[in-house]
Amino acid sequence: MNSEAFFNQKDIVKVDGILINELKKKARMNACGKYRFCLQHSSQDSLHEMFIVRCKDDYMRPDKHLYTTESHMIIDGAMMVILFEDDGEIRDVFELSSNGYQSYRIDTNIYHMQIPLTEQVVYYEVKLGPFTDKSNNFPEWAPASHDTEMVKKFMKEIKEKIRMFQMSG
Repeated sequence: MNSEAFFNQKDIVKVDGILINELKKKARMNACGKYRFCLQHSSQDSLHEMFIVRCKDDYMRPDKHLYTTESHMIIDGAMMVILFEDDGEIRDVFELSSNGYQSYRIDTNIYHMQIPLTEQVVYYEVKLGPFTDKSNNFPEWAPASHDTEMVKKFMKEIKEKIRMFQMSG
């Protein structure tokens, strides 16, 4: 089993602050600093509900979904949400936090990514399943996670683009 993800096997799941703290602890124990608690029983379920923990500045490659919408709700911490045009230009940027926007929903075919701003961020994600190889559509203009040098370059560029976008708005 993947130490970064856990699929619930119970019929009823209750999530409280104690569980959230456990998820954060599990994320700290992973070398990558991530952990995903899936409320659904498997990746093949028709509805995916996940509590996701990520560490500050974690890179998750921008993606879009051709057949499903996606919603996020902040639980703890803060993250920057970036929405892109198909060519990689920024369409919108906003902070998801208890002091800002607390939730958002995007339709199909919108490239998006999140950048954690706090030491750890916890958010709730909902989208339709099942998860397949074709669930995520990645743009050519964003590097894969394993290409660390290109990721560093991309993140430096995207942070500058965010700064310019925010100054123009």
